[in-house]
Amino acid sequence: MNIFEFNDYREFLERFVKSQPKGGHGYKLKIAEALNVHPTLVTQVLKGQKSFTQEQAFSLAQFIRLNDLEKDFLLTMIEWDKAGTTSLKKFVESKLLKLRKEGEKIKNRVPVYASMTEADQALFYSQWYYSAIRLTCGLGKDVTAATLAKEFVLPAELIENVLTFLISRGLVIEKEDGTLDRGPQNTFLPSDSPLVSRHHMNWRMKAMENHPRIGTDELAFSAPLTLAESDIPEVRKMCLEFIQQVSKKVSQSPSEKLACINIDWFLVGK
Repeated sequence: MNIFEFNDYREFLERFVKSQPKGGHGYKLKIAEALNVHPTLVTQVLKGQKSFTQEQAFSLAQFIRLNDLEKDFLLTMIEWDKAGTTSLKKFVESKLLKLRKEGEKIKNRVPVYASMTEADQALFYSQWYYSAIRLTCGLGKDVTAATLAKEFVLPAELIENVLTFLISRGLVIEKEDGTLDRGPQNTFLPSDSPLVSRHHMNWRMKAMENHPRIGTDELAFSAPLTLAESDIPEVRKMCLEFIQQVSKKVSQSPSEKLACINIDWFLVGK
């Protein structure tokens, strides 16, 4: 559920409840227990007869596991709902618009990331194999420097240098038996980073290298097309939602294979 698509927190909550297992049967009772209120209050709020307090709203946001930005958006929606004057509603509505715009950014739709210095980022995103080696270390098999060199057909000295960097930054863990594992953090570049072009180029070049031997489980798709100008934001939103779905899916999936997904959506001849 993408809370930023809603203007009314009651509608969001109703949809959220229905999205739960068994169509949300019994979920309102769980909400009441989490908020330490009578179930009748939850029903009255959803019917528009009452509204949650900010404290109750915060407890609700924690219970349904919203991130900080989503929590802020929910609390602000409730603030707007309870505003008693037109001028206050307009003021709060401007806050909602800013939060919604922030929520549309990709960096707010994927998990928490590792914190690296600018120099670390410059090195990490300089070549595709830094990320590839880090991810491969988490595939749940006996990964060593030797197996990595064989897997990626890279010089052993290069592999050792990359591992030294990754281990020193906590992105890879060297276990007592000498095998390697991925560190607990994710990495991500925001769209305004000066390194983002290099990062995209690295992995698109790897995609081009793979094209001559693409398999039945893989996909390559390029589609120049025309469409209504009014549909452009909608297609972008669909791409963002797909990214969010993939992020959620892989976060719950066991690490068994290394793969890469590249998505481009852009206007030609601006």
